[in-house]
Amino acid sequence: MYMQATRSSLRGHQRWLFPAIGIRLPCAIVACIEAALRLAGWGGYPAFLRPAGQLPSGATLCLVEPAASRPYFYANPERPGYAEQDTFLMPKPPGTVRIFIVGESAAKGYPQPRNLSMAAFLEEMLNTIWTGRQVEVISLGTTAVASFPLVYQVRDALRFAPDLFIFYTGNNEFYGAYGTGSINAAGRLPPRVQRVLRALRGLATVQALSDVLHTKPSDVRTLMEEMIGRASIAADSPLRRAAARNLAANVGAMLDQLAAARVPALVCTTAGNEADLAPLGADEAAHLSPAQQAELAALMARGEAACAHDPAEAVAALRAAVQLAPQHARTQFLLGRALAAAGDRQGARAALCAARDLDTLPWRPPSQLEDALRDVAREKSAILCDIAGLLRDESAAAAIDTAFLDDHVHLSLRGQARAARAMAAAMSSLTGHLHVAAALLETLPDDDTLAQKLGANMYDEYRVHHTLRVLFSVPFMRRANPAAHAHHDAACRAAEARMSPGVRAAARAWQTMQPHAGGLRPLTGMAARALLREQRIAEALRLYQIASRQVPQYTSWYLEYVYFALACREMLAGALSDEEHATAARAIEQGRFLLAHGYA
Repeated sequence: MYMQATRSSLRGHQRWLFPAIGIRLPCAIVACIEAALRLAGWGGYPAFLRPAGQLPSGATLCLVEPAASRPYFYANPERPGYAEQDTFLMPKPPGTVRIFIVGESAAKGYPQPRNLSMAAFLEEMLNTIWTGRQVEVISLGTTAVASFPLVYQVRDALRFAPDLFIFYTGNNEFYGAYGTGSINAAGRLPPRVQRVLRALRGLATVQALSDVLHTKPSDVRTLMEEMIGRASIAADSPLRRAAARNLAANVGAMLDQLAAARVPALVCTTAGNEADLAPLGADEAAHLSPAQQAELAALMARGEAACAHDPAEAVAALRAAVQLAPQHARTQFLLGRALAAAGDRQGARAALCAARDLDTLPWRPPSQLEDALRDVAREKSAILCDIAGLLRDESAAAAIDTAFLDDHVHLSLRGQARAARAMAAAMSSLTGHLHVAAALLETLPDDDTLAQKLGANMYDEYRVHHTLRVLFSVPFMRRANPAAHAHHDAACRAAEARMSPGVRAAARAWQTMQPHAGGLRPLTGMAARALLREQRIAEALRLYQIASRQVPQYTSWYLEYVYFALACREMLAGALSDEEHATAARAIEQGRFLLAHGYA
């Protein structure tokens, strides 16, 4: 009886002991693998902002980390989007006002250089009207992400003494990382599930396995082309509702973080080119009979041909076309153009915005996303800065045009200045030290004067035209808007005709990968070097000074441009002033920091 009871007791322990070992042993093995892989560099998410090292003054130099967004591009890790590196000090110096702009490439200022971005314009405006304070406007704009990764970017930025956040986001909810139509398409999932997925993708084992299994694409495509997971998203697709849901949830989550930290925010509506960019997606007319399709094509051709010389005839033909195919985006676009030519601003706005909303390749934010931003700002009691509405009112057709946008969503030089001015005006609703008096805004110079002060020049105009020439050579962009590619190509050729042979050679070399070494070297610096060889010292000096503002401080490029600018000054004046000697000393100190901390 004793022996039988013992065997029975052992069998009872076995019922839980062996399953426990069976569960714990694999978990322990996985944990060991996870720990080893983390030691090897996989796992987790890098901080979007981080300390870089201590300066001789005792302050800590901090920087915006360009590579922080890479883990969110799990489907194309070799081509991630990125933020621009920027530096600032902690503790925040006394008298400093620190503002972060959060968003995507449009918030970054692309395709303008950093010294002509909305952040640069806003910083210049506020430093002009606020005497006795030093304003830092730090752009966190990150290429090709939807709003979900920005939630974690804001969480990181809150550790660095912000005074204000400005949100200019919503352009990439379809085709950015975590967008609903992207190859990185976790955006189709509810926000709560996205957070779980992010945590899983932060595991070292998942990241290492993804790196092993991922195959690089064999074709050469732009990042814009790579990000497309769904080439067609219909106007009534649930992916559009999901995009609006995600944007509202993510901006709401960021605003909740700021409210808990007692940091104010502006929420901006984002602009898309409605009047001068034809819909990018293919329109589906298969539901029409062959006879109706032929009639539609004839009405569109008649309306487009008549628009320039007889707007009334164009409107009549295109209204008939819209009645035949009301969901046809290009027909709505042509009708809007005809109504604008006929002087009907209200009708033009309605038709052009309808064309944008019906575009089956929604690279421009449709009305659902704009409404989501308005709604979340109202719900969270944030200040709304209605940039999209403002630019519509100021555009010729009452819909946003190329006066303010270079392409589909990226602001022109004039648009950057106008957006910054709108942000400064919205700050009049803030209280305390962030309040901007309307009377002070009236004292600011006009946008052209500010642009010249910030360093506008013909070489950066050329840079923008070339960038857009490349963008509009993307097949679906060129197919929908062939005139845009021709326009930017002609502008590039005209600019090259005004350049000396040496500068022209530098401009063409800049278009290759060779000069850039992992970053985008400013064209101004390369043009300056060519001008210096031609003994055009004063011109070279101005471009070197501009180039030094187009790269982050505490980089070898910045030191290079400061050095050559001082060399030009010495050649022109025969000697350096005390102020210029101080500039040299600061540059030397930066170089020593780079060497001491392994950045050079």
